[in-house]
Amino acid sequence: MLLVVNSKDDIRVKYILANKEATESVQDEVKSIFYGAVESNNLDPNSFYLKVSDNNDGPDW
Repeated sequence: MLLVVNSKDDIRVKYILANKEATESVQDEVKSIFYGAVESNNLDPNSFYLKVSDNNDGPDW
């Protein structure tokens, strides 16, 4: 996981999947879990930019 906090309204999170290909369904599943945790902790989901990728994508945003 990579994390960059530019401000309280601009938080970028990138999950790099080591053992799976980042298919659209896998990305949707990870995003659902992530945003569920954000909402259950009373955080603003609009403050987060989430990217899910696999090892082939690299560390860029």
